[in-house]
Amino acid sequence: MMKSYVLGVITLIAHLSVSATISAATPPANSQTAWMLADATTGEVESSHNAQLLLKPASTQKLLTTLAGALALGPDWRYKTQVRYNGQLQGDQLVGDLLIDFVGDPSFTREQLQALLKRTGIRRISGNILLNQQRFSGYARGNGWSWNDLSVCYTSPVSALILDRNCVQGALYARPNQAARATVPAHQPISISAHVDVLSRTEQKQQFCSLEVEMSPPNQYRLTGCIGPRKDPWPLRFAIQDVDDWGTELTGWALKQNGIRVSGGIKASHITASDWPVLAQHHSPRLKVLSRRILENSDNLYADSLLRTLGAEHFNQPGSFRNGTQAVREILQQEANIDLGPSWLADGSGLSAHNIIRAQDLLAVLLTITQDPRANWLMGLLPVSGESGTLRYRRSVQGATLKGKIIAKTGTISHVQNLAGFIDTHTGQRKAFVLLQNGLSISPQHEKDIAAGKGEWPARRFEREWLETQVLGQRSSTPE
Repeated sequence: MMKSYVLGVITLIAHLSVSATISAATPPANSQTAWMLADATTGEVESSHNAQLLLKPASTQKLLTTLAGALALGPDWRYKTQVRYNGQLQGDQLVGDLLIDFVGDPSFTREQLQALLKRTGIRRISGNILLNQQRFSGYARGNGWSWNDLSVCYTSPVSALILDRNCVQGALYARPNQAARATVPAHQPISISAHVDVLSRTEQKQQFCSLEVEMSPPNQYRLTGCIGPRKDPWPLRFAIQDVDDWGTELTGWALKQNGIRVSGGIKASHITASDWPVLAQHHSPRLKVLSRRILENSDNLYADSLLRTLGAEHFNQPGSFRNGTQAVREILQQEANIDLGPSWLADGSGLSAHNIIRAQDLLAVLLTITQDPRANWLMGLLPVSGESGTLRYRRSVQGATLKGKIIAKTGTISHVQNLAGFIDTHTGQRKAFVLLQNGLSISPQHEKDIAAGKGEWPARRFEREWLETQVLGQRSSTPE
């Protein structure tokens, strides 16, 4: 274990006062801002402001989750979905029950389920198909997830049973002088209806109207409110609400595709079946591949499934958001001497409004990634400014000074805009940095002016100027 350098960095951070060489860029008015800058090789902190202030991390929290995964599981770890049975095999017939042991693999698809069942060689089952979800327990969504986001796919339920990301794509047709019409592909086992007015932007504002979604079991969606006219259809992405029904429908499809007949039913289960013989199994891509989705694309489902898996692995019990967040804390403490102190973790993705962490926590994670051989591979998965992932089109880093110079995880939710990663300076040095902006808001008139091309979003301007200052090696000597 390589703990000494991280301990030294944390000790230095803990005793560091606000640097006298902070950026000349001016933070947005009325906001809460924190930043840290350190040499990525030595860990020496060069600039710091509000390093211990507890702020919402948004998706920069995924850095903690993936580092814990790297240290506890390693880059070659895989999810393993298995088919087991209880009874007697008689050629291609099973006299008994067939169990599909779902383990929270976020990459698992209905086609892979079909192939898995085909590999069993079974054509007839006298008992039931059991969709086992013992791997996870408790809520399938994190505490602090906004209730009005639960219909969309970035809040898909993080259950043990995940098929096609527990997400359905659809479309809403909204043409002038026509009733709005919603559709989903015929093979998707959900129902959708639309009672939506097509209004101009002025009419929408006058009526304080927007598109809303009402959900009812098993997986029924009713669109109401209003939307603006559009020649092309509006894309829709619905998060599944009833996972058991979703699993039943897609398993039924897979059985039919394989010509497998079942005398009983398809039922949800939460049982320990480790002593049932294994007939077939499916391995996910390696954690190194899955983690790219988490860091480069900021995939919430992948991050929170990893969190719950860490809880299951670390405590040898069904994984939950509660034991998953505790597992992350303990893994980071035990493996890298990162003490999260008063920081609070509610999930693994950063989606929850309950998450609060310090800039110094994120910096310690970054230094571990760059200095611990067990975690070095995470560096190559981060977005690159103007080139890949969530930094490819981020406006603050599109200029010539910053393009290709920033390797970082983004973090954006309402009133929050964060970055944490690495800067390559014009002199060839690599710096680790954290830049957190919380409490971001401007007046309605200011927003109108920006929309009309008069000025720039303050948070975007500050982020760009702060990063350019670090890349160019220019710092103000004005202390706070």
